[in-house]
Order: sequence, then C-alpha cells, then structure tokens
Amino acid sequence: MKSQFRLASGAFLLLCLTMAATALSQGEHRQQREELGFLKHALTEAGAPALTSEQETQLKTLISNFRSAHHPGPDETLEAARTAYSAALLAGDLTAAQAQATTIAGRTAELSGARLQAATKFQIDALAVLKSGGQLDVLRQKLGDERVVGLIGMFAGVPPFGGPPGGRPGGAPGFGIAHRPGGPDRN
Repeated sequence: MKSQFRLASGAFLLLCLTMAATALSQGEHRQQREELGFLKHALTEAGAPALTSEQETQLKTLISNFRSAHHPGPDETLEAARTAYSAALLAGDLTAAQAQATTIAGRTAELSGARLQAATKFQIDALAVLKSGGQLDVLRQKLGDERVVGLIGMFAGVPPFGGPPGGRPGGAPGFGIAHRPGGPDRN
C-alpha cells in the first residue's frame, strides 16, 4: 500500500513539475513573441513591409541591451539626499534642507540627462533598423513624425521624449517622506 502511495505521489509530483515548466516556457515565448507585436501591427496598418527576421533580431537586441543597461532602481546618492532632506526638515534646519534640495535637484537632473541620452541613442538605432528595411518612411507618412518617435520610444519602455515613467525627473519618486521606499504611499 505504501509503495503504491509513493508511486502515485511521485507521478503526481512529476506531472506538476512538467506542467510548471511548460507554463514557464510558454510565458517566456509569449513575451518574446509579443515584444514586437504592436510595432508589427503598426507596420501592417500603415501598409509597410514586414520586419525581416534580421530586423527583429536587431530590434530585440537593442531593446534587451537598453533595458539591461537602464534598469530602474533607487539611486544611493539620491536616497541619501532625500533622507538628509527629511531629517533637516524635521529638525527645522533651513540651511541643511536647502543644501539637500540642491543636491536632489542636481542629481535628478543628472539622472534625467543620462537617461535621455541613452534613450536618444536607442531610438536613433531602432529607427535606423526600420529605415534599412523601408518601413520608416511608410510609418512617417501614415502616422506622422511625433507618433513614430513615440512608438519607437515606448517600444523599449522609454516614454516619449525620454521622460521617466510617472513624469518625475530621473525616473525616481518624489523626494518627500511620502515618496521614499517604505513611506506611506508604498507597501
């Protein structure tokens, strides 16, 4: 009886592991396939030539490289300045708070500038891929220049004009207490 139970349990466990592995691989495949989906749809709607497999590979590589190089995350300098700013405010130290506000503004501008430069390079490279296949001119005629730029920017998670998600400079949350990790607006 015990051996039958062990055999059934082992078979069930093997079945569960197989199903989990299948679900994970399908999810990864679906994500890769859909990554260029809205661009392909825009090309079809515009009557532009389809992407070649080489263009798809180039675009996926650009997207992957951009995303891995510019992953969002807290900036230690900015976080330290925010903490010092909050402490200065609570202590009523105007001079220290103003000094930290200057640091926060400078670092936020620096991060925004770096992200905008990277987004600019990414977009120029992606547009060059589309130009090489004859799709860019058709898209520009059908959608207009601003929409094409927005389409290419969003295609790698870059908001139009290189701005950060949420509209805050540097892609970082605000610098008040309520916006820091662990603050009232975060779980």
